[in-house]
Amino acid sequence: MALKRNAVLLLFAWMAIGSVSGQSDASDSSGKFIRKSSLIPIPIVYYTPETRWAGGLAALLTFRTRGQSDEIRPSQITLGFAYTQEKQVLLYLPFQFFSKDESWQTYGELGYYKYVYQYFGIGNDTRKADEESYDVTYPRLRVNVLKEIATHHYLGFRYWWDDYQIKSLMKGGLLEQNHTTGSRGGTISGAGLVWNFDSRDQLFYPRNGVWTEVELFFNRKELGSDFNFFRFSIDATTYLSKKPGGVWALNGWLVANSGDVPFQQLAFIGGPKKMRGYFEGRFRDKNLWTLQAEYRMKIRRRFGAVVFAAAGAVGPELHRLFSQQPHATFGAGLRFMLSTKDKINLRLDLAGNDMGAFFPYLTVKEAF
Repeated sequence: MALKRNAVLLLFAWMAIGSVSGQSDASDSSGKFIRKSSLIPIPIVYYTPETRWAGGLAALLTFRTRGQSDEIRPSQITLGFAYTQEKQVLLYLPFQFFSKDESWQTYGELGYYKYVYQYFGIGNDTRKADEESYDVTYPRLRVNVLKEIATHHYLGFRYWWDDYQIKSLMKGGLLEQNHTTGSRGGTISGAGLVWNFDSRDQLFYPRNGVWTEVELFFNRKELGSDFNFFRFSIDATTYLSKKPGGVWALNGWLVANSGDVPFQQLAFIGGPKKMRGYFEGRFRDKNLWTLQAEYRMKIRRRFGAVVFAAAGAVGPELHRLFSQQPHATFGAGLRFMLSTKDKINLRLDLAGNDMGAFFPYLTVKEAF
């Protein structure tokens, strides 16, 4: 069965490569706003532990506007729809726009989700035996507008809004018994400041450079939220390579929350991006640290491979966070380049954790 599924996936990859794409003339003489563009419709087939098999359709548009040179990173819009084996519905439109000279950037997401999540409790030592599921639907709006204040430095504003409508809880489960904050749903509405340092040489598959984000986020009832809490976070990734060798990607993440934090907004370990090898939200609490390392290498033509490892922990108090017992994940994966121009990869990973569990991940673009 696995070989048959992989054959289907490779077929979809080739369909994506051979899909309709177009590029307009590189000159500005036409007067068109979009100077050069590439449209890649991609049949979606992916697998994560949280969704199991999922299918749908996405369209990835990358473009440069009139006056932008090919040295400017392309803007991108993705419109996607997916339905999963867990009967989840995902409708999403992430976007990232760069101005003519990259002095301004705007990115965010519009979305609607009907999802089934797993919950294991709060803390760094929650038990697998306490696992429960809950159904939730939520529309989402996330907008970030940043201005370049110095070379590679961007400072700006962030607004996030989610309206969680929890449809069902497990009878007698932790969420119901403990009257956990947010267990009846509620609106998340917050704003804050964000600073980015971005010296990456490429958007989707950097070989050199640094990407860092520092966030100060205030979720307030005055903004329409049902909760009051504050979040500070630092997410930093560096990319190192020497031609013709591979690429080292190193990521560190620190999150500190305070106030009336609903359980959906607690910092958590797991998922396809942060500490692959643990179920998304396997450990969650107000504070978190993780470290990730990945080595990416080219095998031949469009094919590549990676090896990776990570460690992290969560805790209720920031000053005691680093005394918590860390959790570890590790794994390896294969890559197939869907777009040689924008260097977008099909990603297949097998990740394990220090509890002896292993999970496959099949998706598009790198984890970090």
